[in-house]
Amino acid sequence: MSCVFARQFWCAILQQLDLARLTPTRRSSFAVWWKKAERKLQKHLRRGFNSFCILGAWIIWKHIACVFDGLTPNLQQAVQAFKYEAHAWQFAGAKGLSILYLELGVVHG
Repeated sequence: MSCVFARQFWCAILQQLDLARLTPTRRSSFAVWWKKAERKLQKHLRRGFNSFCILGAWIIWKHIACVFDGLTPNLQQAVQAFKYEAHAWQFAGAKGLSILYLELGVVHG
């Protein structure tokens, strides 16, 4: 993952789940990283991790789009947007994501 912003973003949101060890490296593509990271988790957490990755990719896409408008991507705003959306997804019934967060001890305030 050659984009510094994306690597910093993944590191920040993975730290929420105490999964910083899964942070992508510069040499790995997104698809390869995702597949390898998913395999390192227990089976019952993988569905939630997949939702986590889909949401993370969507947030990065939205925030990197600001570059085309002449703005600089803001890591803190992207992380906050991710937290908000993850909570909304869980509230809307994303069971796998809820299980991932509950199992790893993440509580929304």
